[in-house]
Amino acid sequence: MQACPNDRSFWGMVIQPGVKHSFTVERPLHISKAVIDLRSWGTERPAATSLLVDIGDHKEIILCNLDMHSHFGCGQEHHKSLKSEADLDLHFKAGENIAFFSAKHCRFETSNNFKEAVIHLSGYQL
Repeated sequence: MQACPNDRSFWGMVIQPGVKHSFTVERPLHISKAVIDLRSWGTERPAATSLLVDIGDHKEIILCNLDMHSHFGCGQEHHKSLKSEADLDLHFKAGENIAFFSAKHCRFETSNNFKEAVIHLSGYQL
């Protein structure tokens, strides 16, 4: 595993449910990981949660879908292919305006009983 060169610095952001996190990139940015905060669920049943981005004219681009792969999600359907974290390889230029946000997914009428997860993003600035 290679160490990051000195001109790189850690970057992180917490995506809260129902909040669009908009900002202008100050330094070139690489985002490499999205992880569900398991503490955010408490005793409520988790919903599959999508991480989305708005950038320029591109709106609501889904970057990944996250869920706990070891549970039965909304309506007892098993999400075998979804995981609680995703490797990303996203690069953003300085000056770009971007917005990250999340959305929960349940196909059943009782979907309000399922809680959307908090997502942590991490990467580095150049």
